[in-house]
Amino acid sequence: MAVYRPRGTLARVIHAKFHNDYSLDNIDTRKWYSLAHDLPHRFQSKFVPLEPDATTVSWLERAKALSANIWTHLWHALARSILQFFMTQTDINGFLKRGSMFILSEAQFHKLLVAGGFLPGAEPITLLDIGAGDGEISMRVANSVTELSGSTGLQVFATEASWTMRERLKKLNFHVITEIDGLQNLDLILCLNVLDRCFDSFKLLEEIHGSLAPNGRAVVALVLPYMHYVETNTSHLPLRPLLENANSGRPDSFEEEAARFMDLLESCGFRVESWTKAPYLCEGDLHQSFYWLIDLIVVISKKTF
Repeated sequence: MAVYRPRGTLARVIHAKFHNDYSLDNIDTRKWYSLAHDLPHRFQSKFVPLEPDATTVSWLERAKALSANIWTHLWHALARSILQFFMTQTDINGFLKRGSMFILSEAQFHKLLVAGGFLPGAEPITLLDIGAGDGEISMRVANSVTELSGSTGLQVFATEASWTMRERLKKLNFHVITEIDGLQNLDLILCLNVLDRCFDSFKLLEEIHGSLAPNGRAVVALVLPYMHYVETNTSHLPLRPLLENANSGRPDSFEEEAARFMDLLESCGFRVESWTKAPYLCEGDLHQSFYWLIDLIVVISKKTF
């Protein structure tokens, strides 16, 4: 039987997208959350098992629906081809209001925070999201914290390098700031998929440690396998790598890199309280409905000596 080969560039793109999306429909999404083997006991005992819940499935269905609008994607492709000469990819996404991300649902964040010992008191909660993007993930965490804290109040601060994203954060009534040095005794700090995108990851970890309240918690997410990329400098390289390959060229497994990263966090003065594995999802484009990487998400506190 002859294989159908569409003629024309647009026809070929649509045909390829149909097949890509068909493959996505057959993915076992439970594997996004599962481990191949246990980590050392001191870390494995803090693991919080998750699975795709109703909110996650709803986000994926919404991404598929948005991706079906071919004309919107054609407009985005045309706009990107022009804007790329004077804007970063993140600025373009913010300008076009595309490329929203998803890590955990409100219920999943709630479960991870509770397992990590985040127990709000009677005072208003202060939350900082470092590199907050469009604020969609920040809002999910804020909703989880509000549910945990009741009516005590919540104040959200955010940093973001992209000027278009900062404008979107202001519309969410976040307090957008440029530096975190002036903030002290924060109850909750988010640093989600930023450490592998900033120039000096170790300085950022020091700033998180200095700004966190003694009984506060930070939530740090890192894409594994680890691959550093700095969008804002010409070399796209960090001052120094966050993780070094320990296997003489053999790729590390998720479990190996996860253990090494949590070891690093402990060496920086933090204690691992809970952690999980989950997909880092992004809305799709002309080629497929959504994309994903695999995240390690860790709830940490300050060590007490």
